[in-house]
Amino acid sequence: MLLTDQQCLEIYRRPRAELIQLAEAHTLTVQAWLSSRSPEAKTFQGRGVRASSTGFKIPLLNLALGCNFPEGMDEDEIGAEVEAVKRFFAERGAPWYWWMNSEPSPKHISRILEQRGLVYDDPPLPAMIAPKIQNFATLPTYDRDIHVWRANSIADLQSASKIRRIAFGFKEGEALTYFEDMARDWLSDESAARLYLAGSSESDPVSIGAVIHAAGIPGIYVMATLPEHHRKGYGKAALTALLLDAARMEGDMVALTASSAGAGLYSQFGFRRLFAFDFYSIPDEV
Repeated sequence: MLLTDQQCLEIYRRPRAELIQLAEAHTLTVQAWLSSRSPEAKTFQGRGVRASSTGFKIPLLNLALGCNFPEGMDEDEIGAEVEAVKRFFAERGAPWYWWMNSEPSPKHISRILEQRGLVYDDPPLPAMIAPKIQNFATLPTYDRDIHVWRANSIADLQSASKIRRIAFGFKEGEALTYFEDMARDWLSDESAARLYLAGSSESDPVSIGAVIHAAGIPGIYVMATLPEHHRKGYGKAALTALLLDAARMEGDMVALTASSAGAGLYSQFGFRRLFAFDFYSIPDEV
């Protein structure tokens, strides 16, 4: 369900444009961070776009982010930077996406990208927000025998990497140690990133999710459940723990991006669609 302009004002006391700006800044900041966390990671900083790459053969872990070229910049110069981004990822040997912001500059960037071999990736990715939970009694129920805990060991991180790899259908051999490679980020109490696992016991995790604070608000990330354990309450249990943690963080709303597969679950927790991100890619690479 799409948030109306009136609901934005009534629920969040902000106009839609301001909410989009908040959610977008948060999301692009976190995605830049997530796609730069590997031993072989590299980054690119241009005049109008930044990019980060883990080097894994996973498009969502190799991203060009945003489009903020200076007003009046020559189109040939913009095109040259697009080509520089393409070379950056070609040298990485990794498939990638250009994750666009909601108000790109220049507005006709789609034409420039298409002239240089990129195509629009349909459908766009919904960005959803919800108010920080105040009354947890209103949340969906789940089997209270389900255990949920914050990752506190390398073994937990190893389990999380396995769950994500299987649930997201990563290519064989890719991102085998994704969470372990950034262990300090997930295990430190000083970190803005918190990873949770859920399962019938702490020795048998089957679902994961993370809450990450950036650009003034928390957001939900890497939600994943092993396919054979869908619709058993593990995702609900993990998301409840994430929202409880988010409620203690700065900011008055929580952001996430949702595929069609996850939107139903998130809507049960009060998330509503605010806008959608556009993506571009090189054909046959993703």
